[in-house]
Amino acid sequence: MQFTITINQVKALEWGLNSQQALLFSFVYECPSWARPIKTDNGIFFALSKAKIVEELPLLTDKPDTAYRLLKGLETAGLIELSHTSNISLFRLTEKAKEWNRKLDGSEKYPTSEVFEGRKNLRSTSEKSPSKVGKISEQGRKKIRGGSEKFPTNQGTSNQGTNQVTSNQEKQGAGAPCKSSKFDPLTAKPENVSVEVWGDWCQHRKEIHKPLTAKSCEQQAKALANHSTPDSVLTLSISNGWTGIFPDKAVIPAPLPTSRHSGFETRDYKAGTKENANGTFRL
Repeated sequence: MQFTITINQVKALEWGLNSQQALLFSFVYECPSWARPIKTDNGIFFALSKAKIVEELPLLTDKPDTAYRLLKGLETAGLIELSHTSNISLFRLTEKAKEWNRKLDGSEKYPTSEVFEGRKNLRSTSEKSPSKVGKISEQGRKKIRGGSEKFPTNQGTSNQGTNQVTSNQEKQGAGAPCKSSKFDPLTAKPENVSVEVWGDWCQHRKEIHKPLTAKSCEQQAKALANHSTPDSVLTLSISNGWTGIFPDKAVIPAPLPTSRHSGFETRDYKAGTKENANGTFRL
């Protein structure tokens, strides 16, 4: 559940949003910072299920259908674009929606041209660009630097040892292995797990701040390799908020019992009877 929601009332009134729509849009506006991006033929969208909205915003609604109706209202207002795959609801913000938290008052986040020009004037007299008075001070600094370690006055002083250490460090740095790229757990899906459930599992681990590593993916793939219903194992862990998986706890559906009302076409109803002259039968 999201604990704090900040609503821009000025924009909400300007765009004609009611309180429910403003609450939902404030949440949707922040979703691109953590939601899973999905590449489609129309560009990049972000995954956002109705169940996720109900989970994060219990004050808004407890019905997925109501959450979807409110999303459609935001789309009608021109704030989001909705799309979907076969099993995932998708959205992305419009250019209009990006005005939600934009400041136009000359503050630090979005300075106006006048404030920016004022800063230039201040910087022109700073130590970085000294005035005529400052140049006198700069000349004094040059004299001090002239006698510093960079330009030693004692001609017998040598920095050969320092250069040797620096050279060795550069050699070690050149031979050091490059830092490996960030691991993406979506690429380590076990063969017998569906794409949708594995994506939900990766997102669940990310949301609880326990992202999957290459080693944990390898171990889980081995644990699920011979399981008859691996999707149910991951779904059980997601629904309970678990970090790990427990194949033994997953319920395997029992086979349906054979109905007694079947097999009539193979039964011999004449067995154990005698046929009468009129074509009827008797025991």
